[in-house]
Amino acid sequence: MNKIVIAANLISALFIVVIVIGLYQVPKKALKPTRRFRYCMWMTFAGLMIEIVTCVLEGRSEWNLLLCGSNYLASILIDCIVITYSFYLYDLISESSKTFTKQFSHAVSALCLLDICILTVLTLSGKLFHIRNGYFEAGSCHSYMGVIPEICFIAMIFLYILEFKNFRIQNKFFVVLIVLVPALGSIIMIMDKNIRYGYMVSALSMNVIYVIIQSRLVAEAAADARLYNEISCRDYLTELRNRRGFQEYIDSVDEHKEIGIAFIDINSLKETNDTQGHEAGDRLIRRVAELIKKGIPTGIPCRISGDEFICVIENISDQKLSELMDGFRQLLRQNERIAAVGYAHGQKQQIVELIKASELMMYEDKEDYYRETGRNRRR
Repeated sequence: MNKIVIAANLISALFIVVIVIGLYQVPKKALKPTRRFRYCMWMTFAGLMIEIVTCVLEGRSEWNLLLCGSNYLASILIDCIVITYSFYLYDLISESSKTFTKQFSHAVSALCLLDICILTVLTLSGKLFHIRNGYFEAGSCHSYMGVIPEICFIAMIFLYILEFKNFRIQNKFFVVLIVLVPALGSIIMIMDKNIRYGYMVSALSMNVIYVIIQSRLVAEAAADARLYNEISCRDYLTELRNRRGFQEYIDSVDEHKEIGIAFIDINSLKETNDTQGHEAGDRLIRRVAELIKKGIPTGIPCRISGDEFICVIENISDQKLSELMDGFRQLLRQNERIAAVGYAHGQKQQIVELIKASELMMYEDKEDYYRETGRNRRR
């Protein structure tokens, strides 16, 4: 039993687990492009564990059957990793190159599946290896093991070199690193006969790929998710928060925080749309949005429907809210009484009641507007 090999495998497995767990924490958009990479990582982890089992059981004749099975699994699992990795490469390249097909991945899969069949026959016949008194002994065809995966690996190295621009790798040093690290790992494996299956090399290669390529994909997906969330929470016309943005914001406010709610509704928007056109109506909406930002500078304004706005003011007393709203009413009167407003004060946990109370006050203000101006009320 080689304690150094066991320790190295355990450390490699730990790194694999940490990275994979992190890959499950990414935005949903990043889950698909990281799917096959995660499969490769999990299979590498399984290979490391199997290799540890073969080391631990070495020399225990009572576990001959289990030792034989673990060595067989270790010999074919690398083919499974190579197959999955070839499709992962296809996913990466096809994002940028629409002409790149799955033919390369299919060819790799065919070779590896053939290799699995050959390894199975050789194992059953005892020509690949056999277990004697708890110890692994190489068979007459043991040198064949790993030949097909090595050929496929070399082919994928050439694919990296030829298609590195489609991986969006700007620095050629990273291309060299991707090639050099597994190559050096393979040399070390050849030099140290205790490393039988080389899953440490696979783990090291996966870590390099993660740092250079996969982490960038995750970062880009996270940035896209943030951008999408930002866009989906914004009203395109006024650039204020929309209804979803309002809900997202209000959910983040402490339940016991003192807040003021201002409910604003545009006066005569339908009349403007009917008589002057929707472009004029849009200008009216934008104008009201600007007045809200000017008149309630400490608030968080949101456009929750076509002509309705809610503005949330945090950490404000009842008296300060009344003074602020008096000033805002005056601003609206100076601008042709462009909108009606109502407000209410309380704690965030009363948000539903506050919105209803402020909306009711707004309607009273709106009735005064129509009564005083003599205009027909059309919404």
